[in-house]
Amino acid sequence: MKARKKIGIKYCGGCNPTYERVEMILKAQSRLDHRFVFFLHDQTDVEALILMNGCSKACTLQDSNPTEIPHCSITGENDFETLMGWLESLDDKGDV
Repeated sequence: MKARKKIGIKYCGGCNPTYERVEMILKAQSRLDHRFVFFLHDQTDVEALILMNGCSKACTLQDSNPTEIPHCSITGENDFETLMGWLESLDDKGDV
């Protein structure tokens, strides 16, 4: 059995969210048959990072420097398919 990848999630402060950020993560996790383990971004040994912004301002990109590991920035519910494609590509690659 293949080991599940550890994905860190960084949420913005939520001052003006335009969609349910946590719900989107739960939906992605459900669709991917739990192929990933999701943690808060500050956990050790995360292999990739999802930046969950509540709006198009994308504060999480301003507050962090995610250049060391693969990352995906989400700014609205229309980004769900982008998130799914990115996670699928991580899974297809094997090692992140």
